[in-house]
Amino acid sequence: METFKKGEKIGKYVINSFIKKGIVAESYTVLGPDDIMYFMKVFDLRSIPREQLFQGKEVYEIQLCRELQSNASENVIRFVDNGEVKKSNVTYHYLVTLFYRGDLLSDAVAKDGPFDLEDAAQITLCVLSGLSYIHSCALIHNDIRPSNIMLQEMEDGMLLPTIIDLGHISYMVKGRPTFYVEDLMPFYRAPETFRGIYTIKSDIFSTGALLYYLIFGMAPWEVDLSGCEGDKEKVAALVKKARREPLVLETEQVKLPDYMKGILLKALAKKADDRFASVAEFGKAIAEQVMPELAKQLESNEPVQEESQEQQQTAGAVQITFKKGSGNGFDNVTGRNDLKEQLRKEVLFALQNPEKAKTYRLPAINGVLLYGPPGCGKSLVLESFAEELGFNYTLIKAAEFGNIYQDGVLDNLQRLFDAAEIKAPFVLCFDEVEFLAPNPGGEGEEGNITPQISTLFGMLNNCSQKGILVVATTNRPDLIDQAIMRVGCFDRVFFVPQPDFEARKDIFFDHLKDRPCEVLDFDELAKMSDDFNAGDITEAVNEAAMTAAYNDVPISQKILVDVLKYKNPTYSTKTRIGFNKD
Repeated sequence: METFKKGEKIGKYVINSFIKKGIVAESYTVLGPDDIMYFMKVFDLRSIPREQLFQGKEVYEIQLCRELQSNASENVIRFVDNGEVKKSNVTYHYLVTLFYRGDLLSDAVAKDGPFDLEDAAQITLCVLSGLSYIHSCALIHNDIRPSNIMLQEMEDGMLLPTIIDLGHISYMVKGRPTFYVEDLMPFYRAPETFRGIYTIKSDIFSTGALLYYLIFGMAPWEVDLSGCEGDKEKVAALVKKARREPLVLETEQVKLPDYMKGILLKALAKKADDRFASVAEFGKAIAEQVMPELAKQLESNEPVQEESQEQQQTAGAVQITFKKGSGNGFDNVTGRNDLKEQLRKEVLFALQNPEKAKTYRLPAINGVLLYGPPGCGKSLVLESFAEELGFNYTLIKAAEFGNIYQDGVLDNLQRLFDAAEIKAPFVLCFDEVEFLAPNPGGEGEEGNITPQISTLFGMLNNCSQKGILVVATTNRPDLIDQAIMRVGCFDRVFFVPQPDFEARKDIFFDHLKDRPCEVLDFDELAKMSDDFNAGDITEAVNEAAMTAAYNDVPISQKILVDVLKYKNPTYSTKTRIGFNKD
């Protein structure tokens, strides 16, 4: 049963029709204020685990779709708007994209049968073009399949394929998906994804499976899964068993040339290292054989579709997800005035006043490290810092991006640094940088200099000369490879303390403002929660709310005080061990 009915308003949009209900979202067509039809997804945050939310508070699909800025690619769904709406005291987040009229690729094949080789190649090249754009933003699609590709008929009768669903988009994943995997199509999943690994190579496998489907009308190694009854372990075992058999590359109806058999075998290789190195290489292999006139375009990494002159001038440039630092800056960070003043004086001043910096010969700053215990607000300070500075910036979650010893991570990093130089002055923000460059020598020890850390050191060292500032956070500086913990990489190191008195008052207020409460003394609550981090306060408020709900009374000062009396902080400033740079 849909949550919103025809005619209801969500923000500035009016519900036109309900499409479907998924695991975490409902889909609708909506009419915009410009009287144009759009597609909307409405997310119920109660059905999404906190660890599957961006920074614990926003749907990944919304955040990444907004940052993708897919107007640069006709083959990727285009972001229009997002926001939140309340209904029956429940907060929903919504995402608005363009509404595409046409046939799903799965419906087209079901209706008219498989495509001929040239049409299949053209559709695959368009999908690869869209993926190339997604990958250039250091993102992985993770769910290329026939029902996620829309075929629009253009005025000249040509079909334009567009990737229309970004429900599983993420940074590179090494074991901890930030999305539900239960609804992924098993026959389009690369073998490593069943172990929680999602990379560029897994997208290549899925696109190879899509090409196979276009030619044969079925997925590669497709078998009946009806007996599994939704058991994901049984499904994985059956898919794995089926893939032990040779891939069928010829039937009575389909006779493939040897070059196409080779392309499919390479794209669908069971080992990631045996597949194409990139979607550009995959596309080039197809174009050279099927449409050689396009091979030169693909070799120069230009999209297959026609472009304007302005687009052609920038097609070879590396794309990067970025924001303009124009928000509230440090006003978002309650309290911590000493830290904010330090950052303004020692870092921001010289960058915002280059003439004075030159006159007084102030040293250039390459990197800033913010460290402190979990829950102290480092991520908030990090993004607020970038907004305060006013430069272009991007925020990378290192735990999801991968570490420098994993395939493709250094290449993605180099792409980010290259694009940042193009868009300089630029701030590269890395959250939890210890995941990106772990210390191989153990805690506080400097191990042997590896080729990977040497490459990263080369990117970080004196990057200020290219107009790049790196700002990173960590819970444990001693777990970062010590080779990059030196002047020339991270020149300034700042401790981010637990929320101070004013910050704790603000956190209590935010968590209690939408709940039934008596008049509360927030000063007393802040005093009693000395040394609490944001997570500790959240837990205390939730316990108080549970007690009040059970007794069917408003949350009172007494209930909150009783909870705080027996709670201890997760981290104490009296035992700040392992957080000092020395």
